[in-house]
Amino acid sequence: MTSGHVAHSSSSRVIGTGEMADLVRAYDWSSTALGPIESWSKELLTIVNLTLCSPSPARAMWGEDFILIYNDAYRPIPGRRHPWALGKPAKEVYGEAWHVVGPLLDSAFTTGETCYYEKLAVPLETDHGVQDFYLNYSFNPIYEDGKITGLFGPVHDMTSEVLVTRERDAIAEQLKQVMTATTDGILGLDRNWQITYANRRAKEILEASGEPTGKNLWEAYPGTIYEGSPYVEHYHRAMEEQIGGHFEAFYGEPINVWLTILAQPSEDGIIIFFRDITHQRHEINELKRAQTALLQSEKLAAVGRLASSIAHEINNPLEAVMNLIYLARQHSEDSEAQAYLDTADQEIRRVSIIANQTLRFHKQASRPQAINSASLYSTVLGIYEGKLRNSDVIVEQKFRTEEPIVCFEGDIRQVLNNLVGNAIDAMPSGGSLLIRSRKGKHWATGRDGVVLTIADTGYGMSPETLRNIYEAFFTTKGLSGTGLGLWVSQEIVERHKGSLRVRSSEREGKSGTVFTLFLPFETERD
Repeated sequence: MTSGHVAHSSSSRVIGTGEMADLVRAYDWSSTALGPIESWSKELLTIVNLTLCSPSPARAMWGEDFILIYNDAYRPIPGRRHPWALGKPAKEVYGEAWHVVGPLLDSAFTTGETCYYEKLAVPLETDHGVQDFYLNYSFNPIYEDGKITGLFGPVHDMTSEVLVTRERDAIAEQLKQVMTATTDGILGLDRNWQITYANRRAKEILEASGEPTGKNLWEAYPGTIYEGSPYVEHYHRAMEEQIGGHFEAFYGEPINVWLTILAQPSEDGIIIFFRDITHQRHEINELKRAQTALLQSEKLAAVGRLASSIAHEINNPLEAVMNLIYLARQHSEDSEAQAYLDTADQEIRRVSIIANQTLRFHKQASRPQAINSASLYSTVLGIYEGKLRNSDVIVEQKFRTEEPIVCFEGDIRQVLNNLVGNAIDAMPSGGSLLIRSRKGKHWATGRDGVVLTIADTGYGMSPETLRNIYEAFFTTKGLSGTGLGLWVSQEIVERHKGSLRVRSSEREGKSGTVFTLFLPFETERD
């Protein structure tokens, strides 16, 4: 393209510096409807100088042909048509865009109204063909002798901003679709613990607690706050230390779901991703229960065979020894010998009772019987009377209820026998054995029943021991222990729909172990 005719002299009437000021002064304006610079009106000269001195992109269009005059900052708009575009009619310069801007220019020129268009899409020729530019476009009418003779206004290219915004919106829309389609719930929290975002799945999982957005997390979901809560631990760590965390937890009423949760720090606070795994947990628990039941069944079968062998091997000799003691008592007239034989008879009978109670878990009574706690304890303490007397253990008893429970008496005596025996063994140098009973409620089911407590001041148990005490064949007594006592006891308690809980301490001066046995008043047997 060629530039307009260039005059051989410049006019000092055009002020300003830069390429466009020089081009305007050198241009042969006599070849246009504007005429030479020397003939320009005061209004035209003022607008031209205002355009050239403006730091922002600006252009003036003069006359009915909209002769184009622009400044340095405007040069990117005509692009490769610069500097040819100077002094040319706007329609000739922007033919590809005239269907857009032409009617706007005509309207402003005709009506005299100031017009402003934000991010107007204008097609412009580029090195890569015609492309849309987004311009903040304005027209201000210029009057000369009371008549509109031109238009003036700044132009700002907003194309980059529009494209960035468009791309951002597209990404945001894609992200929204992903967040809507995902099976994970997503919550966004600000640093005041306000929930600022919840996706569709989050609202579905938390539906029972209402709309989450706009609420304070801790107020909306108070079930997350309790001693040792993983919610509190991981959320605060993510918020305050910028350390993400993953955990699984159960949330109770009114939502009642198992959740796997990932808490991640963000610039504005934290983002919580969570998934409902209640169904998976149930499936896993059912599988574990089935595996455990099978394993326990196999163990019980093995122990049952062992118990039968023990009964055969022990009861026959015991009966023979008892007969011999009877015969000896009949033929001895020595009072001291008689006393020794009486003691031997008592101890042998005690051995017989212990052997039979060891077998009770395998051969049960056909029906449960009503019995109070004092009666249960008395028999057990009677078995250990001699051992208690010789071990310097002081027994403290306190029975706060006489209400009977319906249970398999032999079973429960066996449990108490194991607990009392273990307590005595834990105090080889003496101590206190506390025996208690009271009415209470089961912590999980709310059922009414009796709470039996056996506490000792022995050496206590380590955390590792506490984790394994109910495992079959686990023992801390070496060769003198079978590892079956607490395992069998746990089986018996579970069959009675009760619970057996333990706490223990090895702290010097405060060591000891407390077993708490809960039994419902009415027992339903599997």
